[in-house]
Amino acid sequence: MQQSQELIDIQEVADSFGKSVESIRKYKNFGIIRVSDKRGNKDLFDRDEIMSIRERLRELRLRGLSLAQIADQLDLARAEDTNTAPPQTPMSGQVPTPEPGKPLKILIVDDEDEVRAGLCEFLEELDYAICEAADGEEALAKTFTEKPHMILLDLRLPKIDGYQVCQTLKGNPITSGIPIIMVTALNATPNKVKGIEFGADDYIDKPFDLNELAARIKMVSRRLGVEV
Repeated sequence: MQQSQELIDIQEVADSFGKSVESIRKYKNFGIIRVSDKRGNKDLFDRDEIMSIRERLRELRLRGLSLAQIADQLDLARAEDTNTAPPQTPMSGQVPTPEPGKPLKILIVDDEDEVRAGLCEFLEELDYAICEAADGEEALAKTFTEKPHMILLDLRLPKIDGYQVCQTLKGNPITSGIPIIMVTALNATPNKVKGIEFGADDYIDKPFDLNELAARIKMVSRRLGVEV
């Protein structure tokens, strides 16, 4: 356990970076900075690591890299510093598969708490691992930090809509292989076609039958060669 005087809170991190707390939270969501300890709900960060990352981050931003790319570069640097292998990232267009003996992880993206809670309960009973996002911005961040094997993506989302999320993920070689099932109340054919054009692998209309959703998850998994 690190000594308390070596730990700083998120406001101190923001001050040292000259950024807003919201920006630092984005860095945390992407894995650019890592939480070293917690006190209740308060995240604490190692001061020395933050100072080291601050210099590297400045260099990487000057190179015009995205937050996801910066996170990857920092993972490589951390691996070199500790002489460990960096986390493996899927190759361009590669469909991510769970490790042997581990469940398929599904990211549920929906702005309605009750919908997410119901889906979590149902899918966890089917032995899937679940992570959640309540808006499009969080969905993008969680895709990189949680590395899901599949995404259930609502179209009507705050901040960034489902179409944009899908287009962004399918346009990034790191995430383009992740299967996306669009979940929408917009059941008009043009909306479905638009979703497919943006890269969605399948869709299901709200309100949907849970058993049909489970069948679609298995169908998409088999089609893309993902073990379930």
